[in-house]
Amino acid sequence: NLRELNLSRNKLGAKGAKALAKAMAKVVTLERLLLDECSIEAKGAAELVPVLIMNKTRMVELSLPKNKIEAKGGAALAPALGNLTQLQCLNLQENKLEAKGVAALAPALGNLTQLQCLNLTLNKIGTEELAPALEKMTNLQRLLLGGNSIDDKGLEALIPAISGMNLHDLNLSGNKLRAHGAEVLAPALEEMYDLHLNLSGNDIGEEGEDALREYLEDDRFDV
Repeated sequence: NLRELNLSRNKLGAKGAKALAKAMAKVVTLERLLLDECSIEAKGAAELVPVLIMNKTRMVELSLPKNKIEAKGGAALAPALGNLTQLQCLNLQENKLEAKGVAALAPALGNLTQLQCLNLTLNKIGTEELAPALEKMTNLQRLLLGGNSIDDKGLEALIPAISGMNLHDLNLSGNKLRAHGAEVLAPALEEMYDLHLNLSGNDIGEEGEDALREYLEDDRFDV
């Protein structure tokens, strides 16, 4: 009756992931799998697929940050990930996914309509690939996209997807946004309440601050 397994920071590697998958071959009650910083890489990510499939109707949290799974690992996870229809939190932070990896994951991400938190921090993602999937995540509350080299054009690709969402946490820190990015973002915030917006580490300048001033002075927002 295992419901949560946390083996974070254990340097399992691909071999450890394979052994773990074998040990859990008959587990069908898993709700949370936390393997942060386990060095599983792409091969290890592929080994986890049977575990995800066996628990596809129960899994609510999958956390695999800092595992260097890269685009190949993202592609390996995608078929199983798309069947985790009850998933509420997905953490793939700092996995070197890049645009190719997000493109491989995008169809699966679009099936995660119950998702409340998506963390793709530090992956150099492609926003054009991600945007269609985001449009289907109507329950999303936390979207963490810091450190992804997103520029104004990249943010423009996301705007149709996040407009109308009632996000509580939108992290765009450490990207390459300038004043135009802030101007594009401002109208998308109108439907959001109780929002924590992180734009630190960008270069929006005074013009960008002016575009966001209404929200900077609004008690509904923590900017």
